[in-house]
Parts: sequence; C-alpha cells; structure tokens
Amino acid sequence: IPALQNWLAQPRSELVKAVAECVRVHVNAARTHGIDFYGYALHPGGPYDIQSLVAVTNTEADIKCSPSDSQYSYYRYCVDEWIHWEHDGFDAVNNLLVEANKQFKSMHSKADDDYIMDEFEIAYASVLLNSIMQGLEVAKAENVFGANERFLVVWISDSDHKIMAESVKHLNSAAVLKEFEREFG
Repeated sequence: IPALQNWLAQPRSELVKAVAECVRVHVNAARTHGIDFYGYALHPGGPYDIQSLVAVTNTEADIKCSPSDSQYSYYRYCVDEWIHWEHDGFDAVNNLLVEANKQFKSMHSKADDDYIMDEFEIAYASVLLNSIMQGLEVAKAENVFGANERFLVVWISDSDHKIMAESVKHLNSAAVLKEFEREFG
C-alpha cells in the first residue's frame, strides 16, 4: 500500500505534456479545416475507467436553438449535445493511459467480484482526470485557443462528476462559469 500511495502522489507531467501537445495539434488541424469552435471539451469516457480521450467541439452554428430560446445555455454548454466528436489524434495520451492503467493494476489487487470502488481506485481516477485538466490548462496558457474566449471543459457524459465543475472553474472566465453554473448547478 505505501508503494501505491507513493505512486499515486507522483506528478503526471508526461501525461500533462502529452495532453497539451495533442490538443495543440487537434486545434491547429481544426483551424486548417476552417472549424471555428466556441467550445472545446476533452471526454475521457467514464470517470473511473479512463482508457482514452476524445476531443469534442461545437460551433455557434451547431447550437440547436437561438440565443433567445430558454434552452440555449443547455445546448451551448452540454457537451453531450455537441456535434464534432474526434476520436483520433490522441494516441500519445492514450498510450500513456494504457501504460498507467497497467501499472495501477499491477500495484492494486482486488477480488474480481468486488464492484465497489475503493479509495485507491477513486484516487487514481482523480489523478488522471486532474492531469487531463492540467494539460488543457497548459494548452490554454500557451494560447493554443487564440485570443477569443472559448468554453473549455473536461466532460463526462451523464454525470455530475466534480471534474466538470472544477475544469469549468479553472479554464474559463467568471462570466462563463456563472452561465454554466446557472444551467448545471
């Protein structure tokens, strides 16, 4: 257990750098294809079984209703409703996730019929999710998204996982945070 605790406490700088680099490449490719998105999300799948990343974007034209509609904020900020889901381009990140998952499993034993998450599994998932958020933060700090304000988030579908609110808080302006919280609490 001490070895696992020490491993969990280590910074995941390689993962953070890989996320930032893959985001940079993805955003540049989107710009090359003329996609001017207002929202950019990294979607790691489930909150406790993180195998790969998907980048999700949305443009103003993709929003399903007008700004005067009462559902506008929902469609603007709910990544599940967004149009562009990119499954390719995050191989470097995904390879690091596969390796980290193998290492975690080698250090953490659990009965096959035990489906309740223990403190180590929860801590491990938090380490990965925070590293993904940090990578997005690095990309933002490096001006990958340009001068225009973008809505940035680490999103987990059908969930109210804390990483979503934390990432919105860390990656967006106070005004965007307020709009998001008004819609999603």
